[in-house]
Amino acid sequence: MKIISINEIKEQPNYPYFYLKEYTSFVKKTESRNVIIFADEFNTTIVCNIWINKFLKIIQPLYPPLAKNGERLSKQQEFEFLNKWIRFLIKNKITHRIVQPENFAIFKSVPENSKFAPFGTYYINLDKNTEQELFQKIHPKHRNVIRNAEKHNMILKYGIECIDDFYLLYQQTMKRSNMFCHDISYFNNFFTYLNQSVICGVVYFESKPQGGIFIPYTKYGAFYLYGASAEKIEINGSINYLHWKTIKYLKKKGVKRYDFVGARLSDVSGTKLDGIQQFKKRFGAELEEGFLWKMDLNNNKCNIYDALLNVKTKLKGREIPLDIIDQENRKAYAK
Repeated sequence: MKIISINEIKEQPNYPYFYLKEYTSFVKKTESRNVIIFADEFNTTIVCNIWINKFLKIIQPLYPPLAKNGERLSKQQEFEFLNKWIRFLIKNKITHRIVQPENFAIFKSVPENSKFAPFGTYYINLDKNTEQELFQKIHPKHRNVIRNAEKHNMILKYGIECIDDFYLLYQQTMKRSNMFCHDISYFNNFFTYLNQSVICGVVYFESKPQGGIFIPYTKYGAFYLYGASAEKIEINGSINYLHWKTIKYLKKKGVKRYDFVGARLSDVSGTKLDGIQQFKKRFGAELEEGFLWKMDLNNNKCNIYDALLNVKTKLKGREIPLDIIDQENRKAYAK
């Protein structure tokens, strides 16, 4: 096992977008983090973000390990690689803590002694389906509203000129959901650094923005990281139409996978998440099931850090937010 340079990754477009040199530059510029890639003797790699928070060295896996051709490993191969990687991290004192991966990084296996929770993601296989087959797999209700939006001559725009309108919708959406909202500079930088590998799209009705998407991609796959909608959508099917047109566009560019990013496997009936996941599923998306995991490699330092953070948070009258793993495990424990 060793650390390799991003330049050693051949055929970068066949890997996810976070293997791109441009992404490395973007993360360093906007988040003061570094992208680091580990490789074993078979050129199987795992790509991570790494940073220091106060005195704690932290690593976040960005995606499960990939073989040298950009293909996923088997469940057993992934298990063996992860345990070998953990031993390398400990031996070389590279990090104190491994935090939860991104919510689209669905692992088939988890390393020994890690804390984990079942999780999934909905995705569409663009590579193995024709455009006609993709449309036929969409739920009839989705197809109907897509046709309805087409009848109303919705205008769809892509490019950096859409970022202001996208951000306006994104701000409104995050506020309605009481969720963290990036500054507009984050999206401007994201687009600037990865402009050949990012879609920013907005759908309009009578010049009024109805919905927007922000999706980084390579031939490996497209990841629906950010979506937004107007508080009042005037034409039913506007968002469905935006996704369908984007799916067709990406397929023509040779992208193999359209990932809707993240799905709870626990019961979400009657919640807002239920509606969101139904929306994704009805595009004919398949559910990939697996795990999110995390692990402390230096318990003493991690415990000290957590205790100090807990005191600081309580003094501010707040609570430490739970990640998805802790949320899902608490839900399972409460049953």
